Amino acid sequence: MASTKKISLVDIYFIFLLASGFTNHVVLMPLLLLTAKRDAWLGVLLATILHMIWVYVYFAIIKRTRRQPLRIWFKERLGGAGSGLLLAAAFIFCFAMAVITLRETTTWIKATYLPQTPKVVVLLVLILLCVYIASNGLRSIAVMSGILLPFVWLLGHFVGLANLGYKNYSLLTPLFVDGVMPMLKSMVIAGGGLMEMVVLIFIQHHFSQQPSYLSLAGLAALLGGLALGPLIGAIANFGPEVASHSRYAAFDQWKLVTLSKYINHLDFLALYQWLAGAVIRIALFLFIISDMMPFKRRRRRLTLLLLMGAALAVLLLDNRVDRIVESYVLGEYFLIPISFLALLTLSIALTTVFKPAARGD
Repeated sequence: MASTKKISLVDIYFIFLLASGFTNHVVLMPLLLLTAKRDAWLGVLLATILHMIWVYVYFAIIKRTRRQPLRIWFKERLGGAGSGLLLAAAFIFCFAMAVITLRETTTWIKATYLPQTPKVVVLLVLILLCVYIASNGLRSIAVMSGILLPFVWLLGHFVGLANLGYKNYSLLTPLFVDGVMPMLKSMVIAGGGLMEMVVLIFIQHHFSQQPSYLSLAGLAALLGGLALGPLIGAIANFGPEVASHSRYAAFDQWKLVTLSKYINHLDFLALYQWLAGAVIRIALFLFIISDMMPFKRRRRRLTLLLLMGAALAVLLLDNRVDRIVESYVLGEYFLIPISFLALLTLSIALTTVFKPAARGD
């Protein structure tokens, strides 16, 4: 029975292209543009190349664990206290990611499509949907990702091609007008998003097979491309100065799409792209949290998911928490450089924990 619950690597990669693609496509872009302007695209490119090398760390850890649940490995090697500390850190990270994603999504929907709809309605609909998907397991998330991703991919290429007439790629240069530091900062920001791939380690016991290093490097390249494509498009469409003041630069590119005199205002299609990534991302992090708990009965997992959903609603309905998320979590205190350093530290810590297992390989 256990084998029937395993997920293919293609399914896993589909999930991550939507979940982590949301960060690279939405959350990172305004920070990259504000920090580095036209130098940001080079920072993302270099960060992607370096991350394609770094993913060997994830490959080695997954290989050494032989795709067993990390909760068991942690307890065997670190004892109750040590394993509890690492699992608590993973819990906080996953919950924080769910908070950020849900906050960004509800704020954007309220600002663009449903300004008269009460915030609580938008929140509850999204939370209940994500809790339901997460409660049905990783396979449910994988099936939804397989359906949603092809259309997200097609729409992304459509908006890029439709706006070719507005793009001026000479705006991507000259580089380093303000020195090399802005570009280096953009590498750290991009690294904070790309290194979310470490989350693969927490669901590796659901893999049907061992991923190769090349497949992980390919996934890293695709995630980098999801950040680089719309970033270059924003600079080429609006210029680095105007783009750096846009809160939703990827969405603003949809406003330029005009197919004919009678076919325009196609920016509603961005809603599909955004919600596809946000729902899969939140559901994935909620699932990981429930999966880390030693619950065997589905009813207990569902109870935990409902409690986390209630916590998300309470937090995001509090205006004080909302302001904290806006000014700190989505500002420099989160992605420059705390997120990057936290994920880097977690990767190194996991490598240390699993080092002794290499002798038995």
